[in-house]
Amino acid sequence: MLTLVWFKRDLRLEDHEPLALAARQGAVLPVYIIEPDYWQQPDTSLRQWQFNQDAVYLLYQQLKALGQPLLVRRGPATRVLRELTREFAVQQIVSHQETGNLWTYQRDQAVARLCHELGLPWRQYRQHAVQRCLSDRDQWFLQADAFLKSPTFQAPKFLPLLVDAPWPQALWQAPQRRELPLCQPQLCQQADALDATLQSFWLSRSKNYQRDISIAAKAGHSCSRLSPYLAYGQLSLRQLQQQTYRQIKQLPEGREQQALAAFFSRLRWHCHFMQKLEDEPQIEFVPMNPLYQGMRDQFEPRLFQAWQCGETGYPMIDAAMRCLLATGWLHFRARAMLVAFASYQLWLDWRPVALHLARCFTDYEPGIHYPQIQMQAGTTSINPNRMYNPLKQSLQKDPQGQFIRRWCSELSRLPNEWLHQPWLLPATLQLQYGMRLDVDYPAPVVDLQQATRQARSRLSEWHGRFAKTDWQQGREAVRERHASRKRPPERRPTAANKQQPQLLLDF
Repeated sequence: MLTLVWFKRDLRLEDHEPLALAARQGAVLPVYIIEPDYWQQPDTSLRQWQFNQDAVYLLYQQLKALGQPLLVRRGPATRVLRELTREFAVQQIVSHQETGNLWTYQRDQAVARLCHELGLPWRQYRQHAVQRCLSDRDQWFLQADAFLKSPTFQAPKFLPLLVDAPWPQALWQAPQRRELPLCQPQLCQQADALDATLQSFWLSRSKNYQRDISIAAKAGHSCSRLSPYLAYGQLSLRQLQQQTYRQIKQLPEGREQQALAAFFSRLRWHCHFMQKLEDEPQIEFVPMNPLYQGMRDQFEPRLFQAWQCGETGYPMIDAAMRCLLATGWLHFRARAMLVAFASYQLWLDWRPVALHLARCFTDYEPGIHYPQIQMQAGTTSINPNRMYNPLKQSLQKDPQGQFIRRWCSELSRLPNEWLHQPWLLPATLQLQYGMRLDVDYPAPVVDLQQATRQARSRLSEWHGRFAKTDWQQGREAVRERHASRKRPPERRPTAANKQQPQLLLDF
């Protein structure tokens, strides 16, 4: 039997069920499709393109070492797959299920229609603990737990050569995108650094995970930094969870074990959020609670531009955005703070905020991104409204100003007493420290206290437009469909899993 294995966001050999099963059944034709229309979607970017291209090239080399190189084609998936079925005697297509944006959902629908037309089986396998066509959310955790504890699949040891496939560099013509620059090469993560990243986390960096995860200047080191490898499927979540569990068991009781157990607990929430988008794909565009539709229709481009460029006049906000623009990564507290500040103090609609951040994140995972954005923007009705105070966050999470000074270099000469609120700096000291407000560094685009009061007032006014019973019914509907359920106790060496994460992509 000849099986076409369609690689998408699962660019690996280990724990790849479609590949493993296809290799047992006969010959394998491994295929990756460069889809130009996908890379023109508003949530994609050149930094994602570059990481993806590098990850595909690594997969090409790995498959070539097994005997059959990856066959890379460019064009719409339906056209490419139709051509391949004419070129080769394909008897079935296999792939992993994908919980992506609406474009990929509609693409997969079109592929399903093509396979039906051709009379060709297309079998899709679970890559995550996400349950397709889930009928009972109450049972989701037990099903997810069983999947994540199930045996992983070993990579094939050999694939017979069907067709020689040189690496088609000419097909990798980058899309014309101008909305974001590429990440700075020396600062961004590389697709070929998975093994080194894993090893350094196990051996040393995880020791301070629990302590440093919210500390702006330290999180980049102490977080695992595995999120892009999970997002592009270079690393299996199931495999990572099981590896983490084994590492925990090998550690003596104490701080290091607790730190790694905290990491494990965050992994447990990964698929919970992806399940939300799988169950309700429209939350990419509409509020989870439809009563919030239209609440932030007043959109000020000036405020949005200042926020997306890191020029709001609030150092912690601006440093976080500039770090993200330069590196493609940001720790969870800063991600949450950026969304909350845009949603409340700037009163910006969450959808353009979500698109900008999606393009910025090298580790963009749609199934996690949109539910988390809505959670921070306060449009779910089952999560509290988190109006982060950027000044308080700055003083608590970067008291010595290391993070701010690195990313807002124009403030680097300011002493700590002025660094966190430079708008209070007297004119004489501005001259002394070489920092002219609204010339070298912007004045605040909004008054923090006034903007926060106004946001609370606007929320209260909006809630008053609808009857209390309407809100109760809407909240219950969201809770029934998306809320986490009480979980059975987990048999682990420690129990550091009580806190829920703000944003999950900071593993």
